[in-house]
Amino acid sequence: MERRRKDLPLRMAVVLLFVAFALLLLCGSASADGPHTVLLRCDGGGFVGITQSGLNRVTLTPDSHLITADGKEWTLKALLTEPGFRLAGAALRFTVTEVEGANLPYSLFCSNICSAPQRVLEGCNLWDITEPFNAWLNFPGESLQVEPMYELDGFGFRILQGSATLQLTFSTSSKLPLFPLDRVQDRPFYEAALTMLEQGNPFIEYYDETAGSLITASLPLGVPYYYAGRTEEKFLRRFYPQTITRYYRPDRMYFCGLDCAGMTRLIFDKCNWEQHPTILGMLARGIGSAALKNRDSAEWPSLLLPGELFCVDHGTYHVMMYLGTLRQFGWTEDDAGEAAPLLDEPLVIHCGGNPFYYDRYLSYINEQGYKNTYPPDGGVTVSVIRNTNKDAPHTMTANWGKFFGWYMLGDYPLLVFPLDDCTEMAWFSNPQ
Repeated sequence: MERRRKDLPLRMAVVLLFVAFALLLLCGSASADGPHTVLLRCDGGGFVGITQSGLNRVTLTPDSHLITADGKEWTLKALLTEPGFRLAGAALRFTVTEVEGANLPYSLFCSNICSAPQRVLEGCNLWDITEPFNAWLNFPGESLQVEPMYELDGFGFRILQGSATLQLTFSTSSKLPLFPLDRVQDRPFYEAALTMLEQGNPFIEYYDETAGSLITASLPLGVPYYYAGRTEEKFLRRFYPQTITRYYRPDRMYFCGLDCAGMTRLIFDKCNWEQHPTILGMLARGIGSAALKNRDSAEWPSLLLPGELFCVDHGTYHVMMYLGTLRQFGWTEDDAGEAAPLLDEPLVIHCGGNPFYYDRYLSYINEQGYKNTYPPDGGVTVSVIRNTNKDAPHTMTANWGKFFGWYMLGDYPLLVFPLDDCTEMAWFSNPQ
């Protein structure tokens, strides 16, 4: 009996060591590497719909070859064999022509699994196809087919041959190399957009470091908000407002800058892109709205690509440009501070409400000795898209009545753009 008592501590130590080892293995297998994002070109195109000869489908065949950021080749099959592979989302983009019956529904099928039925319009379309693509990954012998959800003769549309791309966002429990979309890259639209931020903004710093670029702010205090502001030539000239709001009054002067559409149109000009439609025009078409509305905003990075536009109606019309995520800019859990839970949530750059512009430009007005001149109530800002800003760790109601919420990203206030008051939304394809 005495001997057993002496052996007990040793046995307990062995058991505890075994449990600790098992937990270590469990945690190692549960920890995810990623998220990673890849873009696959798809073969396939043609007419989708009903003709006199019957049902016409289009089969899409994704390219199975992937190139990592260091130039090495992977295959989709190799990714699927990685431990803990999990598909977070799959987005399908394709260009449509010759639409007959614009309000008729279509879907992507794999075996008996289909994406949510949605209409198509001429131009680039965006679909969330996570469920059917997951089925295709498990049964690669099956095909991915776009087909109508109705049987009406003469109606359909044409997918431009070779225009379809698949965006896949996934994680694994093993360490993978980076893919090109995993980090921001030196691109003209990033430079055009980020230089409108204020001097010392950390997004400029992190972009320069991660993308290997070297950009600086065009205005030390950032480009201010001004309704109907369109051109750089008038920046910081003082004008009476062109429209009257709760804040902008007809008897006061304000600095000229940009409004939200002025910012995106200026970016498009600098990139030599064909101009985008009006905000109202984009909202009226509603492209991509079904994919975005039906998912939590935290999942949007699996659907969007940097440089694409996002429009909303939240009492006023507003347009923003999607930038990526904090992780793609180079932030990690170690340096994001209280914004660490937002590392993989969608970031946009836009010209809109920002109470910190008010304070910066108030000091500038006093330094310049301007009379009857008031600070802007916002300017070009990077915000994180969330369902609400009311649960942010920092909140305030500005003296003009607008409510703001933000997270501290180091010493930078990362404002939340909330969706809870948005009644309409739409996506617009990046033309590059």
